Amino acid sequence: MAAEEILVQIGKRLYKRRKEMKLTQEAMAELLEMSITFYGEIERGRKRLSIEKILLVYERTGLDPTYLLTGERLSGEALMEIFKDCPKEKQPVLEQILAYLTELCR
Repeated sequence: MAAEEILVQIGKRLYKRRKEMKLTQEAMAELLEMSITFYGEIERGRKRLSIEKILLVYERTGLDPTYLLTGERLSGEALMEIFKDCPKEKQPVLEQILAYLTELCR
């Protein structure tokens, strides 16, 4: 899949979550601490989210980073196993994996 298509798909997943939360673009942009213009560009697949913003999306909307980036959902049990088995000192490695996934979107 081309990088541009990946960004479009990420934008669609953000749009869907925003609608589920019954938020306007302006409210979602405020929630994610970015300008409405930048957020709109992300929804349209023209801009990328930083790793920090991907984590903020997760914290503020509950949208799983794996689903946001790939469209694939891990089962709740599988997801819990990943985090349960990850020692605190290795959590930066998980963050790096998310950073690599972000790079794939560029």
